Amino acid sequence: MKPGRNFRYGALSVTITISVILFIVLLNAALTFLFARYPLSIDLTRNRVFEISRETEDILASLKRDAVIYVMNSEPNFISTVPQEYFIQANEVIKKYAQYSPRVRIEYVDLVRNPDFASRYPNEEIKMNDVIVTSGGKHKIIYPAELFNIFSSEYGNYVASSRAEQAMTSALLHVTGDRDYLAAVISGGGIQDLIPFLELLALNNYQIADVSLLTGEIPQQASVLILADPSRDLSLAELRKIDAFLEGGSGRVFFYIASVMQPPLPNLEEFLGEWGIAVDPGMVFETDTSRLISPSSYIAVADYAENSYSKNMKQRNLQPLVAQSRPLRVLYEEFRSRFTTVLLKFSASSGIRPANAQNDWMPSSAYITGNIPVMALTTQSRYDVNNNFIQTHVLALGSILALEESTLGNPYVANSAYFLDLLASLTGRGDFLFINDKIIGYTELNASYSQVMTMIVIFVIVLPLAVLGAGIFVWLRRRHK
Repeated sequence: MKPGRNFRYGALSVTITISVILFIVLLNAALTFLFARYPLSIDLTRNRVFEISRETEDILASLKRDAVIYVMNSEPNFISTVPQEYFIQANEVIKKYAQYSPRVRIEYVDLVRNPDFASRYPNEEIKMNDVIVTSGGKHKIIYPAELFNIFSSEYGNYVASSRAEQAMTSALLHVTGDRDYLAAVISGGGIQDLIPFLELLALNNYQIADVSLLTGEIPQQASVLILADPSRDLSLAELRKIDAFLEGGSGRVFFYIASVMQPPLPNLEEFLGEWGIAVDPGMVFETDTSRLISPSSYIAVADYAENSYSKNMKQRNLQPLVAQSRPLRVLYEEFRSRFTTVLLKFSASSGIRPANAQNDWMPSSAYITGNIPVMALTTQSRYDVNNNFIQTHVLALGSILALEESTLGNPYVANSAYFLDLLASLTGRGDFLFINDKIIGYTELNASYSQVMTMIVIFVIVLPLAVLGAGIFVWLRRRHK
């Protein structure tokens, strides 16, 4: 007996239904995989704050080692942390690393439910919302505060911008790289004022070490030696250690940071003079009000005096901000194997306030000399006994306030990017990458009361009734066929 017509139609309907359901299940699974692995979302924000830069994409595409990113919280709790908009942005940025590279995996670890996880890192204090980037036997912890630029004011702390991508990419380069860079800081100077800059160096994969020239030695692996706002002069023995450091290998930098509050330092000044740089007394002022960011004539935007080290900043249209700077002077442009270059200078309308000026002293045209250097670099080039080309550098900056927290954290000035870029260039770092901070803003849709009511009528009443009417019409027509 042949199956009836109704049976055949029923079997066909069941087959079609099962096929459609199976197709939807498979399509959902495929889309879930694609959205989890590949960046299919579209960032419509003005500054693409939820995307990663092309530079980070290139790094992810060239990774040779697997890496795991552990976020110390569940994802819902992580993105609910205040300030919520910045944690949401940081979370989206973190997920992009796995989307753009099959070598990167992300895990969210709730420390409340998995308290034993912290035992993997017995020498670290793991806390909620920390991000741990690991590869092989290396790891780096990114603390929540390092994901953002936090400003302090008399009204409290607030987040000014996101540096999540910079922190994540730097950590990834650190754990997958083969070399660590060490910055040694000479004790006895203005270390407290230098802390924000040292934190910035640490965020960008510099190891930080304190060194006493009186009782200790400069680490052989150090590539940068920093002396900031010394409160006393250096002895000849201490200066010989600096000379030995500079003679010890290529790409070494002695970075001297001056202050207007310093006492006379004849030995150190003679040492700098041998390298073609004089740090003069007094304080630089600016009379062009368009360059000032406050009523003070001593806090102004500086100009780049050369085109090599500043080219990246010029492309980003960023200028450095310098406050209360000592004036610098170049003693020679070339002497034997040493070449001196002005890096930063004030404008033609700048001048120098005398060191012995009274408190009521005011800038006047009589003291305007113009184009006053506030940062200079001397490079020595030579060949060693094995005929290897060696370059070492002495870098002098007239203002320690150019490295203060509020300036380094300001995304509208060049200070953070410029000093990091400069040191990376001088030390020969090939793995350095500076990524601009991202400011998260909102665009409001302003609508009048009548416009709001019109949209409510259309989307809440008219459209639903239209859909319902069309459905009733189709049902009645088919019923009477």
